[in-house]
Amino acid sequence: MLKKIFACAALAGTMLISGCSLFGNTDGMTKNPLFTYDYANMHLVQLEEPKEGQQTAVIETTAGTITAVLYPEYAPNTVRNFVNRANEGYYNGKDIYCIIDKSIFMSGAYDESRNSGFTDDGKPIENEYSVDLWPFKGAICSFSGYTGSGDSRFMVLNQRPLSEQEITDLHNFKNENDEPLLPDSLIDAFVEKGVIIDFCGAYTVFAQTIDGFDVIEKICNAEVSGNLSIPVEPIYINKVTIGEYRAELMKNE
Repeated sequence: MLKKIFACAALAGTMLISGCSLFGNTDGMTKNPLFTYDYANMHLVQLEEPKEGQQTAVIETTAGTITAVLYPEYAPNTVRNFVNRANEGYYNGKDIYCIIDKSIFMSGAYDESRNSGFTDDGKPIENEYSVDLWPFKGAICSFSGYTGSGDSRFMVLNQRPLSEQEITDLHNFKNENDEPLLPDSLIDAFVEKGVIIDFCGAYTVFAQTIDGFDVIEKICNAEVSGNLSIPVEPIYINKVTIGEYRAELMKNE
């Protein structure tokens, strides 16, 4: 039975544009997963071609269609909840209720309060971090963050261009041994692919867009109004369809 769970939507604004440090609100950085990752064995799966039969989500919106591959092997609980909600039609007719800084849009809230979402058992879904998944442009993240309060709400990422100073800071970011923390290959991917840098180590990445980047751009650049950045012209999700990746079908589209 579905149960509604609550979390403060205001947290989004606090964490998305906190600017507290290079990676956003990172109080107690020793607990941040960035410091525990095994970068030597990092495998950036989002930069690879999807595999035949890989699970996909086709998100049809009134602004266009976004196709993404899912990563149940890395974020099983988050993906399971998203797939279950999609298969039962939960997302059908849900609005895109928040667009922040032309960089992120959010959907999947239970009602107009935006302060709640659904999980199968009514319990928050703990963050499922992985050194192999990062908040690149087109990534889809659970609305969770440091609270661990993930549910049916999700965020689709555009990007925030990195300044030269931020790139330098990334190269100079040190671990507890005063050594560079992030490998150059990862920083290069941030620059090439686009990233929401303060999402690193803050949100569960559970999917990656493979088609429809233009739709993400269109939605993120929509005119907004009010403190919660609500689109002036409503944008809705018509349907989310779970399927499997087929390269031949993608070529024919």
